[in-house]
Amino acid sequence: MAKKTAKKIGLGLALTGIAAGAGAAAIAIMKKKKREEIYHEAELKAMNELDELMNEIDETDDCCSECDCSCSDCSDEHDDDEDYEQVTDEAEQGDEPISDMADNDDDMRPQD
Repeated sequence: MAKKTAKKIGLGLALTGIAAGAGAAAIAIMKKKKREEIYHEAELKAMNELDELMNEIDETDDCCSECDCSCSDCSDEHDDDEDYEQVTDEAEQGDEPISDMADNDDDMRPQD
């Protein structure tokens, strides 16, 4: 009789262990699925924000006519203008005028 009771207890413990393992696996799968859903929602939100920003940039593409050139495209263009003005100011301070420098380019060409 003791053997039958021991077998029943062993079988009960084995079934309990199997049930606990299956429950733990189910919980792990549910947590993984929840993490994937959260990640997917965050990814969609980021993509929507990026689309909104891109649409705002497209709408303000002609910012020179509408604002005081605070956007990056316009500021790049104005930086180029400032560089040009700086170069021309430095050339005016130099020995030779810019037009005379163009005539001296023949000295730099290889002789035939």
